[in-house]
Amino acid sequence: MEDHIDSNSKNHQEHIIPQALGGQLKVAGILCKECGGDKYLGGRIDRPFCDTFKLITERLDIKRDRETNPVALNGKLRLLRDGKVIEVRLLNSVLSNRRPEYKIDDEQKVVRIFANETVAKNYKKKVESELRTKIENWPEYKIEIISDLLRSDEYFGVLELPFRVENRTFEDGFAKIAIEFALYNNIPFSTIEHLIDREHRTIKSEATLLPYYPVFHVEEMIEYLRSSIDESFMSHSIVLFSQRQIQENGEEVKQLYCFIELFGTFQYFVCLNNEYVGPDIEPITYCQRIIHSPHESVDMHSLSPKDVHIFMNELGVTLNDIKNKDDGEARRMIEKLYNNRNRYVFDYAENIKRIVDRILQDAILNSVENIREIIPDIVDHFYWNPDTDDFHVTFFRSRYRADNKAYSIIPEIMDVVSSNPEKFRQYTFFKFDELENFINENKKLDSKK
Repeated sequence: MEDHIDSNSKNHQEHIIPQALGGQLKVAGILCKECGGDKYLGGRIDRPFCDTFKLITERLDIKRDRETNPVALNGKLRLLRDGKVIEVRLLNSVLSNRRPEYKIDDEQKVVRIFANETVAKNYKKKVESELRTKIENWPEYKIEIISDLLRSDEYFGVLELPFRVENRTFEDGFAKIAIEFALYNNIPFSTIEHLIDREHRTIKSEATLLPYYPVFHVEEMIEYLRSSIDESFMSHSIVLFSQRQIQENGEEVKQLYCFIELFGTFQYFVCLNNEYVGPDIEPITYCQRIIHSPHESVDMHSLSPKDVHIFMNELGVTLNDIKNKDDGEARRMIEKLYNNRNRYVFDYAENIKRIVDRILQDAILNSVENIREIIPDIVDHFYWNPDTDDFHVTFFRSRYRADNKAYSIIPEIMDVVSSNPEKFRQYTFFKFDELENFINENKKLDSKK
């Protein structure tokens, strides 16, 4: 497979994430057409990996140009009043029992049927038949159909929507994204060749994934506030970085990681190399919104040549790119490039800075003590250079500082995985609840347009 790597694919950054995950990105360019086609990685990894996320992409209705069938989410509702767990399914923002059932309240003479409206119509006949044999005065009982648990105060609880990630397809999909992003950023093939089965043209992803967990308090606060203060919450992010670690015997080793976040929800580290020997890599990032946010388009025709050149530099457009165009054509090309990019692609560091600045502002203005107490930690995490006041994301989702030293969060996360897996379970449920709330709010906004 080594001979099939396209090392000159610098124009294909937008092709790293499977199209179905964002509606805009496609898989192409990094691997040759044969390797990336349906016979190999395209059919074995890309398509099933994308299918894994259909329950999300179709509910988001990312592809606005076609009708999509709603996809149900199966989960659990843990009632707050007594801790009872109900198997449920969520479809079109309606939460109903996954399997129909009924309960008899002899005191109030009410029979409550728990099922969605479609199932309840036929199930009601079965209930009435059984009531005739169970209750002598059953005609005196009233039958109520509860088709949406979300509308009932009596069934208020925590909605848990587990997502099956313990499968090879899930691991291969994340590993493939990380491998392609590393190759795109000129990481030598020899660094990641152990992850590729050249004979069978597939990915070897076993034991490469580690779920992210906000072990550091600052990052925990960011994660739990993101959906309310992050305008780019619904997005995909890729971060390539290296880090050094000192072993117990004093030996220094270096690892190469890729942090991947999909839908602002699925957060994983992919270990690309445990004995990385290349140059240190500060975070190399790529981010893309899934649902574009409103923005002000730029009219290049009203700008001075100096301002146009500023936009050209930002977009990576050179004078050679416009040498055969007149002024009007050049401005139209630059304007189209800027407006299209601005709609979906955004800067990772700038976005995190907006979140951090918002938290700092709220902390300063807020009288809540536990929020104000975190200010020094936030500043130390993102502004740790004493000689400058520049914001950076070098440590974000990578390291933390203690005793004026930097420590990797990777071993800390591994310790949590082995010693307290319940923390991961609760964090996973929180991320799904966050995603569900975002989808519902997005649907409400769409209905008002």
